[in-house]
Amino acid sequence: MFCMFSKGTVALLYLLDRLIVALASLYVSRHLNHHCHGEHCHVCHHIHRCLELISLCVELVTAPIEILYRCFLFCLPFVRALSPSHRTLVSQKVLLLN
Repeated sequence: MFCMFSKGTVALLYLLDRLIVALASLYVSRHLNHHCHGEHCHVCHHIHRCLELISLCVELVTAPIEILYRCFLFCLPFVRALSPSHRTLVSQKVLLLN
């Protein structure tokens, strides 16, 4: 299978993604019960941005896995139908007499 990124690059991107989610979650948890200043509260704005970032990072990780899983499930019946049947008389336990 062709991949344009090395394993090290993929691992680094995964760790960076997890770090971003952890930092955004930490910010949200620390400022969840802040003293809101009204409609133009900058803390509320940052909390909403962090929640959007967390949902985006989760979608970026789970979407390709879900697509591959659905392709696998879709192709599985066709592979089974195309595979030759190795059923012989012996495997079907047919008694062979002279």
